[in-house]
This record gives sequence, structure tokens and C-alpha cells, in this order.
Amino acid sequence: MASGTNTKEILLAVAGSGVVLVAAVKLIRCIFFSEKKKEHPKDVVILFQTPRTPTVPNLSPFAIKLETYLRMAKIPYRNEYGLKLSPKHKTPWIMFNGQVISDTQFIIEFLNKKFDIDLSKHLTSEEKAVAHAMRKMVEESFYWTVSLSRWVYSYGDSSLLKIIPVNRFILWRIRSAVTKQAYCQGYGRHTPEEVEALCKQDLQALSDQIGRNLFLMGNQPCEDDCAVFGMLAMLWMMPESSFVTKILKDNVYPNLTSYYEKIKKEFWPDYEQKS
Repeated sequence: MASGTNTKEILLAVAGSGVVLVAAVKLIRCIFFSEKKKEHPKDVVILFQTPRTPTVPNLSPFAIKLETYLRMAKIPYRNEYGLKLSPKHKTPWIMFNGQVISDTQFIIEFLNKKFDIDLSKHLTSEEKAVAHAMRKMVEESFYWTVSLSRWVYSYGDSSLLKIIPVNRFILWRIRSAVTKQAYCQGYGRHTPEEVEALCKQDLQALSDQIGRNLFLMGNQPCEDDCAVFGMLAMLWMMPESSFVTKILKDNVYPNLTSYYEKIKKEFWPDYEQKS
């Protein structure tokens, strides 16, 4: 069994890329972990995710999205930290009364039905469409710009090791995986300057949508705020050389910072706790 420190470092590194590093996870799990069946309480969501980090609750924006939803919906849940993957080879994932569900959006839809929850019921159909579009933008466009900035463009930045204290071999493995998957997705084919422009366009659109509101669609949170909050959390764990860090320092989008802090205060009083 690896030492606690080394094992946690590996876990954090693998978790750091939202793209799933299935091969690395399987290898590390086979070397360091033995599977043990646990008894879980009835009607409690068991959330499987990688460990807490020194700066944010999780390096995966999707894990933050899902846990924020559970808190916002006031659904009883219990965290299980580790590298265990779902049958679909995804993380985070949940188990509920023995049933396994993967993919954060499918999980949310499943729980909405189980608990008869609709965090967006106060929205009109047109407003729901806008919120849906905003979520798709941050998860399928903005996410890739920030991932490329963190793992690929800032690879040689020593400050990255302060955020994720692991050896460079693991960082290289993550960089390689993100590079390949971003290329297949499309954003990896662009120049860093083009990716930065795409990132700023997404942030500007999000900033314009929120405006002076407290939340994405007004002064009451909706379901898609969970995803937006999770994605924005990535901005606060970037290397110093990243163009994202410069955007934050220049305070280009002050309402996004206020939005982020509002959700953190309301739903994450334990945000900076390490476990």
C-alpha cells in the first residue's frame, strides 16, 4: 500500500483533469487499492468522487457541480473519496439504494424524479432554455479552454506544482491525455491565442447573462447554477502564467467573482475544509 501522502497526491493528479483518465485510474487502483463492499444507509445518496484539495472542494468541476446540486436540493448524501469508477468508467458517480448512476446530468435527472425536485420550477420555458444553453456553453466550450490553459499551456509553470503537488511525470501524463482529447474535441487544434479568445467570449456571455443578478437567471438559484459554479471554481486554481489568472487579477468580470462568492457562501460554508 502506498503511503497516505503519495496516494493522495496521485488521486489529486488523476482527478485534476475533467476528461477521464481511465487507464491511469485502473492502473493506480490495481496497484494501491483493494475493493471492499460497504453497507450503505437506505435513501441516502452515496457520492463517489476523488479527494478534497487544498484550494477547492475538488479539482473536477463536475464533482463540485454534483455536490452543489445535492446541497441546493437538500438531498441527504454521504461522500466516498477514492478512485473507484462507475461501470461506465466515470467519476463522479452515485449509488442510491444499490442502484448506480453515472454522468452528472443523468444523476441530477434521476434524483429529480426520485425526490420530486425541480430547482428551476420558478423559471419560464424560455428562461429554462437560456439556462440550459449557458450550462452547455460552460461544460462543452469554456471547460476545454481552461483545461488547455492549466494542463497544456502552463505545463512548465512551477506554480502548477503548488496547486497540485505531484511529480512532473504525473503532470506529463495528464498533459498528454488532455492534449489528445482536446485535439479530438476540436479546441486543441487552435492556437493558445485563439483558445484565450474563446475563453473570454464565454466569460463575457456568462457575465452579460448574470448582469446584476445574484444568480444565473435572477435572484433565485436554479439547477444550472450548480454547473456554472463548478466550472467557475476552476478559475481559482490556475497557474500564475495562465491567461485565466491574468483575467482574475485584472478583475475583468467582477460580477462573476461576486456570483461565485455568493454561491460559495450560501451552499459551501465548509468550502475550504480539506476533508
